[in-house]
Amino acid sequence: MTQPLASPVNQSADQSMPQVNPNDQGNYAWLDHEQIDNDGYLNVSGWHATNASESRNYHYIIAYDRTNNTEIARQNVTNDSINRTDVARIYPVYGAANSGFSARFNLNAQLAGSGQHQIQVLSRYTSDPAGNGDAVDYWFAPITIDRNNHANLDTAYVNEQGQLEVKGWNATNLAVNKPTHMIIIYDRTSNHEVSRTVVQPVARPDVAKVYPGVDGAGQSGFDAKFSLDGINFSHQLQVISRYTSSTDGNSDYVDYWFAPITNSNAANQGYLDNINLSDGRHLLATGWHVDDLARFEPNRFVILFDRTSNSQVAVVKAPVVSRPDVARVFPNITGSDQSGFKVSFDLSQIKLTPGHTYAVVSRYSTSDTGNGGQGQYSDFWSAPFNLNQKASYIDHIEMTKEGLQVAGWIISDYRLKDTHPHLIVLNNGKEVARQKLTLTNRSDVAKAYGQIYGSAQSGFSTLVSLDPNEMNGTTQVILRFSDDPAGNGNFDDQYSPNYASNNGYFDKINVNNEWVYVSGWHASNQAINKPYQYLIFVDQDGHELYRQEVLDKNRARKDVAQAEPAIYNSGNSGYQLGFRLPSQLNHHMVRIIHRFTDDKNGNGNAVDYWSGLVSINAMRTPIDYRQPSEYFAYPNLSQLNNFWIHVRIGQNRVYLMNGNDVVYTMYCTAGYYDHGVSTTPTGTYYIQAERGNSFYNGALGEGANYWTSFLNHGEYLFHTVPTDRYGNYKPY
Repeated sequence: MTQPLASPVNQSADQSMPQVNPNDQGNYAWLDHEQIDNDGYLNVSGWHATNASESRNYHYIIAYDRTNNTEIARQNVTNDSINRTDVARIYPVYGAANSGFSARFNLNAQLAGSGQHQIQVLSRYTSDPAGNGDAVDYWFAPITIDRNNHANLDTAYVNEQGQLEVKGWNATNLAVNKPTHMIIIYDRTSNHEVSRTVVQPVARPDVAKVYPGVDGAGQSGFDAKFSLDGINFSHQLQVISRYTSSTDGNSDYVDYWFAPITNSNAANQGYLDNINLSDGRHLLATGWHVDDLARFEPNRFVILFDRTSNSQVAVVKAPVVSRPDVARVFPNITGSDQSGFKVSFDLSQIKLTPGHTYAVVSRYSTSDTGNGGQGQYSDFWSAPFNLNQKASYIDHIEMTKEGLQVAGWIISDYRLKDTHPHLIVLNNGKEVARQKLTLTNRSDVAKAYGQIYGSAQSGFSTLVSLDPNEMNGTTQVILRFSDDPAGNGNFDDQYSPNYASNNGYFDKINVNNEWVYVSGWHASNQAINKPYQYLIFVDQDGHELYRQEVLDKNRARKDVAQAEPAIYNSGNSGYQLGFRLPSQLNHHMVRIIHRFTDDKNGNGNAVDYWSGLVSINAMRTPIDYRQPSEYFAYPNLSQLNNFWIHVRIGQNRVYLMNGNDVVYTMYCTAGYYDHGVSTTPTGTYYIQAERGNSFYNGALGEGANYWTSFLNHGEYLFHTVPTDRYGNYKPY
């Protein structure tokens, strides 16, 4: 039989405790803890203190179903009081120092029932041993029984054992009296169950903390593993958590359907960032591949595929490479931050065929053997790339006495089979020499052309021995990869630009009343052993008019060396010559020849460079109508055997001719202009008898001196600068 409460400790004996206030009419209480445990029991603890308990020696804790207005159970905690000095310090009422309690109630019936239930706990002090009558109660706030179904699928992936593993938790009061927990895989695409397994409880204190009112929340975790047989990750798969009381799980159950773990239109994208064959020993492939199914296809392969022969060339397992840039673009695809790949194919173990088209295939697979093709897999095919690329460049070319010095680089995918590099020199398209090359490191070329085979070892610098004199036409260089050590057989050629063997330019040709000045450059492979240089002037018929040796020669011309590097001594090809204007050159349209020769007099073995037509006329500048038009004296017309006059209105010139030769040139002005067109008639005319010392035309308001008629007997004339009525010249 329960004994009534013993006399409480005298609070006044503890000097730290306040004295009991007998006038305090308060009824104080607090429920510190309330939780439904894994067995469906409600555990409560708290305290209840009031002066009204002094004459009521029995203490009961009662659980009451507010929904049905029925008492669930009661517990007599009279002899199980808990010391609560903390309460006594705040509430100076009878029994506060021993006002604590703890009780436990079986709620399985309430949890398993239907509808919402509100449970209310009350603390009762009574003088009745049965807990009825003469009582003072404290009703705590109602506790609502959680009827929801709570769950979360934490992860789903294929583990190292090649199983589909799903982890999560499912907590619900609806699972009371349903002790078996199953996890089911359901294929929503084909609308059938794939597999199920019974799981053991996994401790989840985190769930119990969030859902303290849910039975079994602390043991609601699960870890389920499934064979991949029958699972198709390209379908929409769904995980079901089921609590059941039946052995087969097909009756008396409560389910939670998680969101599908796969989607029938899963994202699958990628990109091949770079292909590199520069070292000639490996094919390096870098890129990325994101796929919604990658977590279920954990094995990563990269395959090199020959699209021309439709065959796999090589496969490697690809380690994971971090790609935060891809994750920023595809944040919703699991694993996008680890979607990169960087692999190396050993070219000594595989055969690449020049001219073929290849692709890189990134594969996620459930299988870890071979190329992953034995399992379920998802592929990304890169854009195709062709092994038919090539490039070359001549960095430096220079003709020397010993031969042609050439430096540059050459690369070609055909070097995979044509392994012997050669340099061949052509003159007017015909081979004159060849040299086998030893290729050297060119990291700059590898950086720019990493996708072309062997670009890291592509440099060369060589002297091709030949006689520069043989190079008398167009020079061209062939860079060749051949399968023949001698450079014949099957080969792949690249041609340089054409280079001249003889070239020049007349930079300046200046003629005045006394001097002729000529400067320029001339470079020729045939200039070797030709130490003399001449300037030779010939007329339009090719007749030589004048020549003079050039002594100021071999002047530095860096610009020419850069423009014509394949011509011997082009960097010292400049010259200049000035001399007094000889009379035999004046009034001629001439061509100037610059000549290299081995003859002191400018003949012998020679190589020439010709100018275009040049007019040699010593015209007075500026024009002075009071002076002759040329600095030279007027010719003696009586000594000319075929004299005639040529007038060119557009050029404002009068030419005194002896046959086809100009013997003197004069400035002139055509007659009256109408709307910009001269009214002076054109054609062939003869001098007429009419002439005079002067005339004046009143209608025009001007006249002239020394006139001679050539048409209409006094209408169209040659005459001087116009004069006014008084005979004064009007030069304007």
